[in-house]
Amino acid sequence: MSFVKSTNIITDVALTVDGLTGGTNGRVVRINGTNTVTDASSGDTSIQLNAVLFKIGGIYYSWGLIEGLSGLSAGSPYFLAADGTPTSSPPTPTSSVRSLFIGFAINTTDLIFRPGTPISGT
Repeated sequence: MSFVKSTNIITDVALTVDGLTGGTNGRVVRINGTNTVTDASSGDTSIQLNAVLFKIGGIYYSWGLIEGLSGLSAGSPYFLAADGTPTSSPPTPTSSVRSLFIGFAINTTDLIFRPGTPISGT
């Protein structure tokens, strides 16, 4: 019996959403109306944070490899900051602040965007 080694290669594969406007490049955004988005924040409600995307280069990603960021730490998890940017320090959940895992860095410029479930505190 022989075994075949399988190697997975991460390429620029992602799911994107066309026809949207709004939001700031390099930030997590959320749907706020018909075909429009606004910058997301850790202060948004859990319901609002269930529909997040990542905008970079004018493209809206719902999940996958996000390229072109800077200052990431390879292997680190990233969370949504109050200003909509990725942060490696998760906010402490309270009644008005949500902690939202958004993905992990594979190097200093690329992030696997895989948003989780928003966590609220008491």
